[in-house]
Amino acid sequence: MRSGKYQPENWWPNYSAVPRRWPPKKQRIRRTFRRLLIVLVILAIVLFLRQTSHPLGQQAREGLRYILTTEWNFQPVVQKVVEIGLRMVNVDHQFYGEAIPKTPKEKEIKTKEAMNPQVLSAPIIVPVSGKVARGFGWSLDSLDNLKRFHHGLDIAALPGAPVRAALSGQVTKVGRDAALGQYLILNHGEGTSTLYAGVTEIMVTVNQEVNAGEVIARIGEEGDVPGGGLHFELREKEKLIDPLTRLPLARS
Repeated sequence: MRSGKYQPENWWPNYSAVPRRWPPKKQRIRRTFRRLLIVLVILAIVLFLRQTSHPLGQQAREGLRYILTTEWNFQPVVQKVVEIGLRMVNVDHQFYGEAIPKTPKEKEIKTKEAMNPQVLSAPIIVPVSGKVARGFGWSLDSLDNLKRFHHGLDIAALPGAPVRAALSGQVTKVGRDAALGQYLILNHGEGTSTLYAGVTEIMVTVNQEVNAGEVIARIGEEGDVPGGGLHFELREKEKLIDPLTRLPLARS
């Protein structure tokens, strides 16, 4: 029977369920809760690594102090904490494994340095001739206007320019990174090491001894320096430091 009046027995075919949606306020609360959970997990990782001898422990604490004292927008805080956490558990391990790799010459190097404690405090050799394109530490990223920590020094140089060992030492690792290109690491003893990335034609092999000033590679065309250049990192006592504090040009 057709009728314009509502028939109770016909209610079901005409009924369509309205999808349940959280009120906007509850959605914001849920998103905030998820972000807080991410932050807490990463902070737990940071606190755990703080109890270890990981070389980036002090750097991470400084980064967190910067975040907590200068950033009020919640989303950038989460992004920065995530970045620090990832850097601690992945990026540095990718290059260094367990801190600075030990070598067969480690005890001999330590003995020499104990006899000559001024070795590490002296200026190091400039690894490549060029212009500083990016310094060490926190800097503003032009792409998203967020501050990020730069682990080393970027020196712009022409492809093919020679790259020299900043200090005498032993080659501990040669490899390739998706962002930095080909790289190599030299161990100089006592927790001191240098990393050279964005290079090509690597002329040394793992476990080879090299002298300060010796050509170890050439500047390549891949890496994080636009137009070609060297990404250079320096660690002393297994902690990142600003290379400019040791390079001769910083004292002129």
